[in-house]
Amino acid sequence: MTLEQEIFDKYLIMRDKLLSYGFYEADGGLIYTKPLTEENFKIVLEYDGELHGKIIDLADGGEYTNFRITGASGFSAEVRRKFTALLSDIREKCCKRLYFRYEQAQRINEYIIAAYDCLPEFLWAKFPSYGVYRRKENGKWFAFIGSVPLCKLTRSADKNKGNGKEVEVLNVKADSSAVGRLITQKGFYPAYHMNKKYWVSAVLDGTVSDAKLRELIDESYASVSGGSA
Repeated sequence: MTLEQEIFDKYLIMRDKLLSYGFYEADGGLIYTKPLTEENFKIVLEYDGELHGKIIDLADGGEYTNFRITGASGFSAEVRRKFTALLSDIREKCCKRLYFRYEQAQRINEYIIAAYDCLPEFLWAKFPSYGVYRRKENGKWFAFIGSVPLCKLTRSADKNKGNGKEVEVLNVKADSSAVGRLITQKGFYPAYHMNKKYWVSAVLDGTVSDAKLRELIDESYASVSGGSA
C-alpha cells in the first residue's frame, strides 16, 4: 500500500474542495504543486479519481523516490515528513470520513443510520474495520459490517484463495430456517464469528441487492426487540 493509499483509506476525496484548496484542472484531472524550497524539490499531486503524488528534483527534473523507503532517515525522512503532512492536511480539509471501504457497505451503513438512528460501534482495536450496530433500548446487536478474508468465508484452508482478497460482509440475525435457505444462495455464507444457526453473512460486493439486504436488516432489527442485552 502506498503512502497515499494509507492516508486516504476510507476517506472520500471531494473534488470541489480540492479546487478550493489550490488544485487546478489539467488533462481531465487535477494537479497541485508545492515547492520544498530548502531542498530544491517540489511536490506534485495529481487527482484522477484517486490521489497520487511525487517529488521532483528541480536540479535535473527527475523524480526523487527515496522518501518512500520504509525507515528512511536523514534527508529522505524529512522529505517524507513534509509529503505526509501535506497529504494529511488535504485529508482534513478536502475529504469525508467513510466508515467502510466499498460502495455497497457505505450504502448499507447509511441505510442503517437513517432507518434506525444507529451509528456503527468499532469495539476492537485489533479489528478496526469491525462495526457493530445495536438497538438503543436494549443494547442488542442486530447487524455487523467488517472486512473478512475471503478464504475465511469459504472455509478454505488455502489462505491464498481469492489471491488473498478481503471482502466486506454484513452479518444479520435470522431464524434457523431462513439461515438454511440463505446460505444456499449466491453471496451468502455461514455467519463469520457469529452463531451460525441464527446469523448469516452476506458479501457486500453487489452480489446481493441492496433491497434484499435492507429487508434482512429490518427483520434482524425486529428480531432483537425484546429483553435486555
